[in-house]
Amino acid sequence: MKVRSDEAKNKTEIQDTAGRGKRVEEEFKKSEEFYRFLTDQSIMGMQVIQGGRIKYVNHATALITGYTSEEIMNWGPDGYRIVLHPDDLPYVMEQAQKKQTGDLNVVANYTWRIIAKSGEIKWIESFSKTALFEGSPADFVMMIDITKRKQAEEKYRNIFENAEEGIYQSTPEGRFIIVNQSLARMLGYDSPEEIISNVTDIARQLYVNPEDRAKFTVLLEKQSLTRNYEVCFYKKDGSTIWVSLTTRTVRNEKGEILYYEGIAADITDRKESVERLRNALGGTVRAIASMVETRDPYTAGHQRRVSDLARAIATEMGLPGDRVEGLRVAAIIHDIGKLSVPAEMLSKPSKLTKIEFSLIKTHAQSGYDILKDIEFPWPISRMVIEHHERIDGSGYPNGLIGANLLLESRILAVADVVEAMASHRPYRAALGIEPALEEIQKNKGILYDAAVADACVRLFRHKGYKLT
Repeated sequence: MKVRSDEAKNKTEIQDTAGRGKRVEEEFKKSEEFYRFLTDQSIMGMQVIQGGRIKYVNHATALITGYTSEEIMNWGPDGYRIVLHPDDLPYVMEQAQKKQTGDLNVVANYTWRIIAKSGEIKWIESFSKTALFEGSPADFVMMIDITKRKQAEEKYRNIFENAEEGIYQSTPEGRFIIVNQSLARMLGYDSPEEIISNVTDIARQLYVNPEDRAKFTVLLEKQSLTRNYEVCFYKKDGSTIWVSLTTRTVRNEKGEILYYEGIAADITDRKESVERLRNALGGTVRAIASMVETRDPYTAGHQRRVSDLARAIATEMGLPGDRVEGLRVAAIIHDIGKLSVPAEMLSKPSKLTKIEFSLIKTHAQSGYDILKDIEFPWPISRMVIEHHERIDGSGYPNGLIGANLLLESRILAVADVVEAMASHRPYRAALGIEPALEEIQKNKGILYDAAVADACVRLFRHKGYKLT
């Protein structure tokens, strides 16, 4: 009985062992099928290469190369030579040899080209790793088709290299990262490499006024994008060039600045043309101003003082230099329309009648009519016609409100009122600067732009400005 019991026990153990083995085999088969399913569904080409022969290839590899999986599997030793581009063949085979021999200097990730079955040349990026496969070392290679990315890179590289404008990237510390040929040529260097290696401190070596670089970087920190920032640079030979910079800030995920990148345009010719025009206009403007003041001796110096004050207010408010200059020119001839007003009315020592005052008020429109067809670099005629407007619409000649008035016009209006009240007039003695400041403070935000009024008061009360 005991013998039979042992036989039954042994038989049961054998059956259990066989069952476990079968289950393990089934699980392994399921696992193998699962991973094969994953690799076959992947958009990344995958191969196993062992002893120079391809042991496994997925569907994505077939799609990339244009050969069927069966064709690829039937390739002989080093079969990949069939698709490797001749120019890249030596490098790829060198890396494959290093990997097979265990060379530590092997490159695991690189790009190369293949010639697909259709004859199309494709760019490939591959990743490889050596591991055991069926008990022996093998290369597991994954590859993706990066042809479209390479084409896009080539397109933008052509734009970068052939653009007429200078293109650059620079560090916050003041070194160039990349520069195109146009920028190198613009600044008198033979190549991008020369300017990158020689210019190690942009603020000191390029900027004629290094503080402009500091102002520029402050703007970029605040705004992330700055357009048409005009600055004077030194060229390699020490001569100067005017450039307009349009630049953006590139930050990391923490918001820290990585670098600046932008475009530089040579505006030297434009700047010199404007300067010549300004010089030519300067004499004309002074002559016009003198004509007005000759007819109205009591306001002699009024336009000059208004111009000086308007320029100081605009500077205090942070207006760009070009706009400040335009305002200065407008202010120095803002009363040109008085040429159309009878001289005796301008110098009348008593109070004007309503009819006379209404005639005086036409000078703003008359000034516009005189200047409107002259091609100034700034909206001079508009500033002239608007200098008696008030932000609540109570001014003349058109009753415009604040939003419709140029900022320069609002500045000119305040400067005109302050100077007029502080100075002598034919019909009254000078009121002095304090009553003038009280007037604009009392009516700021009503008749006068509040920011302009505040800037004007700061100049006189805190910064020592005086009418001279």
